[in-house]
Amino acid sequence: MPPKADAQTEGRILKAAERLLRARGEVGLTLRAVAREAGTTTPTVYKRFRNKKALRFALAEKFATQVIAECISAPTLEEAFRSYVNFAEQHPNQYRLLWDAWTEVLHPDDPRPFRAWVLSQLVQRFGGAPEDYSLLFYGLILLSHGAAMLLTVPGDDTARQVVRDSFPPLLDALLRNPQVLHP
Repeated sequence: MPPKADAQTEGRILKAAERLLRARGEVGLTLRAVAREAGTTTPTVYKRFRNKKALRFALAEKFATQVIAECISAPTLEEAFRSYVNFAEQHPNQYRLLWDAWTEVLHPDDPRPFRAWVLSQLVQRFGGAPEDYSLLFYGLILLSHGAAMLLTVPGDDTARQVVRDSFPPLLDALLRNPQVLHP
């Protein structure tokens, strides 16, 4: 009888990969380094993740689930989008990895719980049908993603502060005036 695979190995590998990504960024995310960090062997990592792309995809799925859960649990739309931008600033390497893989992880043909939640919140607030707010949803996402990406770039603290100061009033204005993107 073949030995039973350790059911927790994949979780250890993902946690190790996340630690390396957080500490060293994308360059630190090699399968050999992940194996060492997880206390396992490189072949064991390859048994669970065919290559670095597969490992990155698994991490991106994990981050997407985390961000969506955080946002959907927010009490208001404003707080949800602030939470989204805050996640990016607090976890820049994870956020960049998530968006490097966004077409695979958040593909438009897949279920999109955050989109559904935002549209239902907009209907509750303003009336109408969910699809009436599709353009507003994408406007909110693009505004939030732009702010988030700018906050993941290290460097000029003054420029980053402009983004931090500008995002909330822009978000609030858009949510107070949905007709701008809701004909």
